[in-house]
Amino acid sequence: SQGKTPHTQHQIKFLSTMVSAKEVAEINTYFQNRMAESKKIWATRGKDARIAAAAKRAAEPASWRQMSGMPLMIHEIKHVGNRPFMVGFAFCFLGSLWVQTKFTDEMKKESLYWSTFHGDGAKPGHH
Repeated sequence: SQGKTPHTQHQIKFLSTMVSAKEVAEINTYFQNRMAESKKIWATRGKDARIAAAAKRAAEPASWRQMSGMPLMIHEIKHVGNRPFMVGFAFCFLGSLWVQTKFTDEMKKESLYWSTFHGDGAKPGHH
């Protein structure tokens, strides 16, 4: 009647009873967001994108994953999650240092370990 074929009128009537305008807008918004996300992902692919990503990483400070050696160790020592471990480590270190200061020459002479690895050989009568 308004330039529409009966088939088209039937489709419009069918769609209008099945899906509301609000739902159509919600579906369209969903697909627009999906398309934007896909375009964002596609932009990160290819040689130029890899070069740009490498330049961005080089300009930023190194994360713990890029650290090694002393910088990584210092980073881990400073990390708040490792604080209980570091307190225990410091306690063990100070305790062993204190024990070493109390280790007299007489004790060293009587120690199988000390005489074998730090002294003049194994104690007589052993082996």
